[in-house]
Amino acid sequence: MKLRYLALAALLLAATIAVAEDRLPPKVVRVMGTSEVKVAPDRAVIEIGVEKQNASATVAKQVADAAARRLLASLRANGVDDKDVQTTFLSLQPQFDYRKGMRISYFVAEQTLSVTVRDLARLDLLLESVIKAGGNRVDSIQYETSDLRKYRDQARDLAVKAAREKAHALAQALGQDIGKPYSIEEIPESSDVAGLANVAFEYRAKDKSRGPATAAGLRTVTASVTVSFDLN
Repeated sequence: MKLRYLALAALLLAATIAVAEDRLPPKVVRVMGTSEVKVAPDRAVIEIGVEKQNASATVAKQVADAAARRLLASLRANGVDDKDVQTTFLSLQPQFDYRKGMRISYFVAEQTLSVTVRDLARLDLLLESVIKAGGNRVDSIQYETSDLRKYRDQARDLAVKAAREKAHALAQALGQDIGKPYSIEEIPESSDVAGLANVAFEYRAKDKSRGPATAAGLRTVTASVTVSFDLN
């Protein structure tokens, strides 16, 4: 009877060891690869607008609307297609004088347009034109590339290559080598702020000797991946 118990215990121990071995983590080296691709932008999105004030809400709105129409006409005259112009903000708000018991002093009417400029060489002239037409706000500019998908794919490929090179170097430092990839995961970008800039604009209609007042620079497209390779 005692021998039968010993045999059963030995079988249970062997089974437990086999299950434990199956649950052992794989022998892998896990690394993160990152890359950056510099891209020259080929278009810009600018936020421009008008802001008018008047003691009458109706007059404030009418004056702002008239200025917005002149802005739209100026954009069309400069070759901007209607599909590249969108009204993104419209507001009519009272302004109070707290010293006089919350009395309304005047009303402020605002309107903002988002404009895609596909010819960057004309960006400065376009800004001058809309300011002359009555625009009194230039809020922001964002430089973009029309073929962003291609550059993101390129950056991802470079990130995978960087991960493999890093894993190989780490394994060699331990006197080992890497095998086939075990897993791979792309790390999402937290935000894509590359290409955003405040507008530095200077009206220079009377002085043509000056250079451009805006600069597109380069946009940075990034990619990051986490890869696990078999460790041999």
